[in-house]
Amino acid sequence: MEELLDALRPVGRWPSLAEADERALVVLAMNRDCRVRAEPEGFVLEVDEEDAEPIEQELALYEEECREVPAAMPEAVGHSPGLGVALLWVLALGFVFLRQMTDPAITDRFMNSSIDVIKGGEWWRPLTALFLHADLEHLMGNIAIGGFFCLMVATAFGPWRGWVLVFLCGYVGNLLNAWLHMPGPFHSLGASTATFGALGLVVGHGSVAVLRSHHLREMKRLLVPLGVGLGLFGWFGIGGADTDVSAHLLGAGCGVVLGVFVSLLRRDAAYLRSPGTPASTRHSS
Repeated sequence: MEELLDALRPVGRWPSLAEADERALVVLAMNRDCRVRAEPEGFVLEVDEEDAEPIEQELALYEEECREVPAAMPEAVGHSPGLGVALLWVLALGFVFLRQMTDPAITDRFMNSSIDVIKGGEWWRPLTALFLHADLEHLMGNIAIGGFFCLMVATAFGPWRGWVLVFLCGYVGNLLNAWLHMPGPFHSLGASTATFGALGLVVGHGSVAVLRSHHLREMKRLLVPLGVGLGLFGWFGIGGADTDVSAHLLGAGCGVVLGVFVSLLRRDAAYLRSPGTPASTRHSS
């Protein structure tokens, strides 16, 4: 027995038993025998003399992989979801909706319009249309679904920066939508262009996080919002004769582009018609 023990050769020493046992598992995975022995300086891993050289090479590779993993997984910096800003948004939508009910002319004066925007130069309409809704169901749907993604945007980019980006996506999406429907008359209203823009911002931000990490584990940042977004788009984004599919797609597209662009610039880049609404007006539900 003593001769057998003398034939063992140390291949490494670690300060804790857990670290030595971890390396012993690497040896056992090679189908080789080993033992861990306690010493005053720590714990020694010993193997057969004839197996020592290939085991030392395998342990060296394992140590190199352990050193690389922490550098490849930087922690992302999160922000407050900005519930106060979200509440202001909800209150603004509710106030404007009550004004629409008492003064139906507001809808015609401020909704998105291809002719009034492109030919008439009324460039405010793509923005003001984001605060108008056709009925209570339309309003509550945009608050419930869009609010979820807007909070995610605020967490990723910061509350104020995030909401500015959401409205920018909505404005540009509505502007492109008005231009797309020229020269025919076209009207639309609703916050959905902006809320689908929020979805695009989350996807764009997640894409940059995946590219920066070089690790499949970070794919959840992209796949979760993308999967939820595709489900919501299939459920709400393309249903109904009055649903403005192009506005949803343009808003989401603007969000992806802007989300990628802003995330790349930042260092911490680790969601039915009312009586006064014209028949050609489209909205999301």
